[in-house]
Amino acid sequence: MLHRALSALALVTASVGALATTARADDAAGIHHVPPAEAAADAPLALVADIDATATAALVVRYRAIGDATWQSAPFARTEDTAWQAQIPAAAIHPPGLEYYLATIATNPDGSPAPEQDRFASPTWPHAVAVRTGETSARRARDLARVAGHRSRVHTAVEYVDFGARKLPTTTANDRYYRVDADFGYRLLAYPLEEIRFGYARLIGVTPDTTCEASACETDAGFKVGGWFELGLGLAEGVRLDARGLVAATPSGFGLGGRLELRVGVADGTHLAAGVEGLADVGTSGFMRLGWATVPGLPMAATVEVGDLPASSRPTGVRLLYDIAHPFPNGLRLAARLGYAARDRAVGGLTAGLGASWDF
Repeated sequence: MLHRALSALALVTASVGALATTARADDAAGIHHVPPAEAAADAPLALVADIDATATAALVVRYRAIGDATWQSAPFARTEDTAWQAQIPAAAIHPPGLEYYLATIATNPDGSPAPEQDRFASPTWPHAVAVRTGETSARRARDLARVAGHRSRVHTAVEYVDFGARKLPTTTANDRYYRVDADFGYRLLAYPLEEIRFGYARLIGVTPDTTCEASACETDAGFKVGGWFELGLGLAEGVRLDARGLVAATPSGFGLGGRLELRVGVADGTHLAAGVEGLADVGTSGFMRLGWATVPGLPMAATVEVGDLPASSRPTGVRLLYDIAHPFPNGLRLAARLGYAARDRAVGGLTAGLGASWDF
């Protein structure tokens, strides 16, 4: 309510100020300026003035957001013979509005600075410009409200996956792996680029060697060290594409991989997502996830994943996963995962994981 009242007051003041001060800008100093009545949020505001060629003093604009005590400055620069322009940056333009005045800065004949002269409005009676909220600003405000105004996130997760023990002619071999992820993300909200993330990954496992005739028939799989970088692109409000590039040290050398996820809805709440992830020699997986936030404070998700991790030579397996999390008021979020993994109907095993993140 207060926000609307301030916006209306700024608009009325701007309209009255425009009528009262336009004539004042056309004075003996040879400076002519028509003030704007409103501006769009999150966009730079260009102020234009016509300055006679006989004018020698430098023209500047002093501006501040409505309610601020400190004035900022921007100089006027020539764009044509008599046309000059100053830019008020987008960071200073937000609801309910801003106010400004124009002044000239000159020097005395002896080189000392002359008193600043007000040429349009004044520090006591500045010209007010109402700032209307654009769609981009409204969307950014909604996105920030969902995360309590936090732009940064630190996240870590560990997961254990067991496809069961395989019976071979001479022994039994395990088919399992564990995975560790740690990353940092920052919400830019510079649409369409919503977020950037970078992180570390480790995936270590063993798989059965079906050609083995000895007592030890397990082969190491996965990678010890991997680094990745991800862009979160907001294709539209509520629709996001995450694109990741990955480099990892695999048993056969450095491998390249990536991950794509298309999501509709809120990542930490109700959503539907599908994606694919792959890395040379390590394998490929595809998934579909449904998340819901119908229980207050306990967002949940169910995922179906199909893939051949931790080695591309393994038969395709299926994992059924259930996730549950609890966010705390200080930005901490704890999560747990439980599921079942199998490559065929005969043998399967447990999937379990824990995760934690902190928004700040």
